[in-house]
Amino acid sequence: MPTITIPEEHTGGLVRIMSLSLEESQRVVEALGRAKTVSLRDLTALVATSLPTLALNEVREIVQTLLSLYSARTAMDMTVDSFVTDLITAAKQIRPELPQPPEALQETLKFLLSVRPLSMVSKARGVHTDHENTFCSVRILTDLRPVFDVDIKAGPVGFVLVHMLKLGYHHSGKHTTIHVAMDKADIDTLILALQRAKLKSGTITAAIAEKAGFDILAD
Repeated sequence: MPTITIPEEHTGGLVRIMSLSLEESQRVVEALGRAKTVSLRDLTALVATSLPTLALNEVREIVQTLLSLYSARTAMDMTVDSFVTDLITAAKQIRPELPQPPEALQETLKFLLSVRPLSMVSKARGVHTDHENTFCSVRILTDLRPVFDVDIKAGPVGFVLVHMLKLGYHHSGKHTTIHVAMDKADIDTLILALQRAKLKSGTITAAIAEKAGFDILAD
């Protein structure tokens, strides 16, 4: 039995990847060899130039699946050969008739999953997100809440403006949310903290790139 389970959302992308010709795979590898980030938009733009006959959404599906495969192999700490063998076995369970002979498919997938720049940025992404809690989404909901005097029937004497920070995050692989009430001063404090973080990020990135000669693989 394979140790790999292919998520339903990636079955279409995997079939597209397995259907690539050797020449198309080579062009994809050349494009991914220029990768400097795991940004889906940037990687899709790179690969789209190498697969001009495919629609942008089809290319995006291929890139998303490749990123998932790279992340899975890194997390499972498997060699490329072992991972590809298990991947083909798992693929046969969802599509018994493979687009290519197993031997050719083995070489194609090994080729696509051995792009060093993408492997490096994928590992960097794993290190970047290897925390108990990781950010997912944020919204600020604003509403008015009435303030009543002793006589409630007289109606509200005023209102309080409430800003509710709805922070979504992943905790040990599960999505959860937390709600934090804020006032105007709190919002200003949050904006200032975010601006300072963005400034520090730019300063550190420039210093590392210019003085140390390293790239920031994930930020």
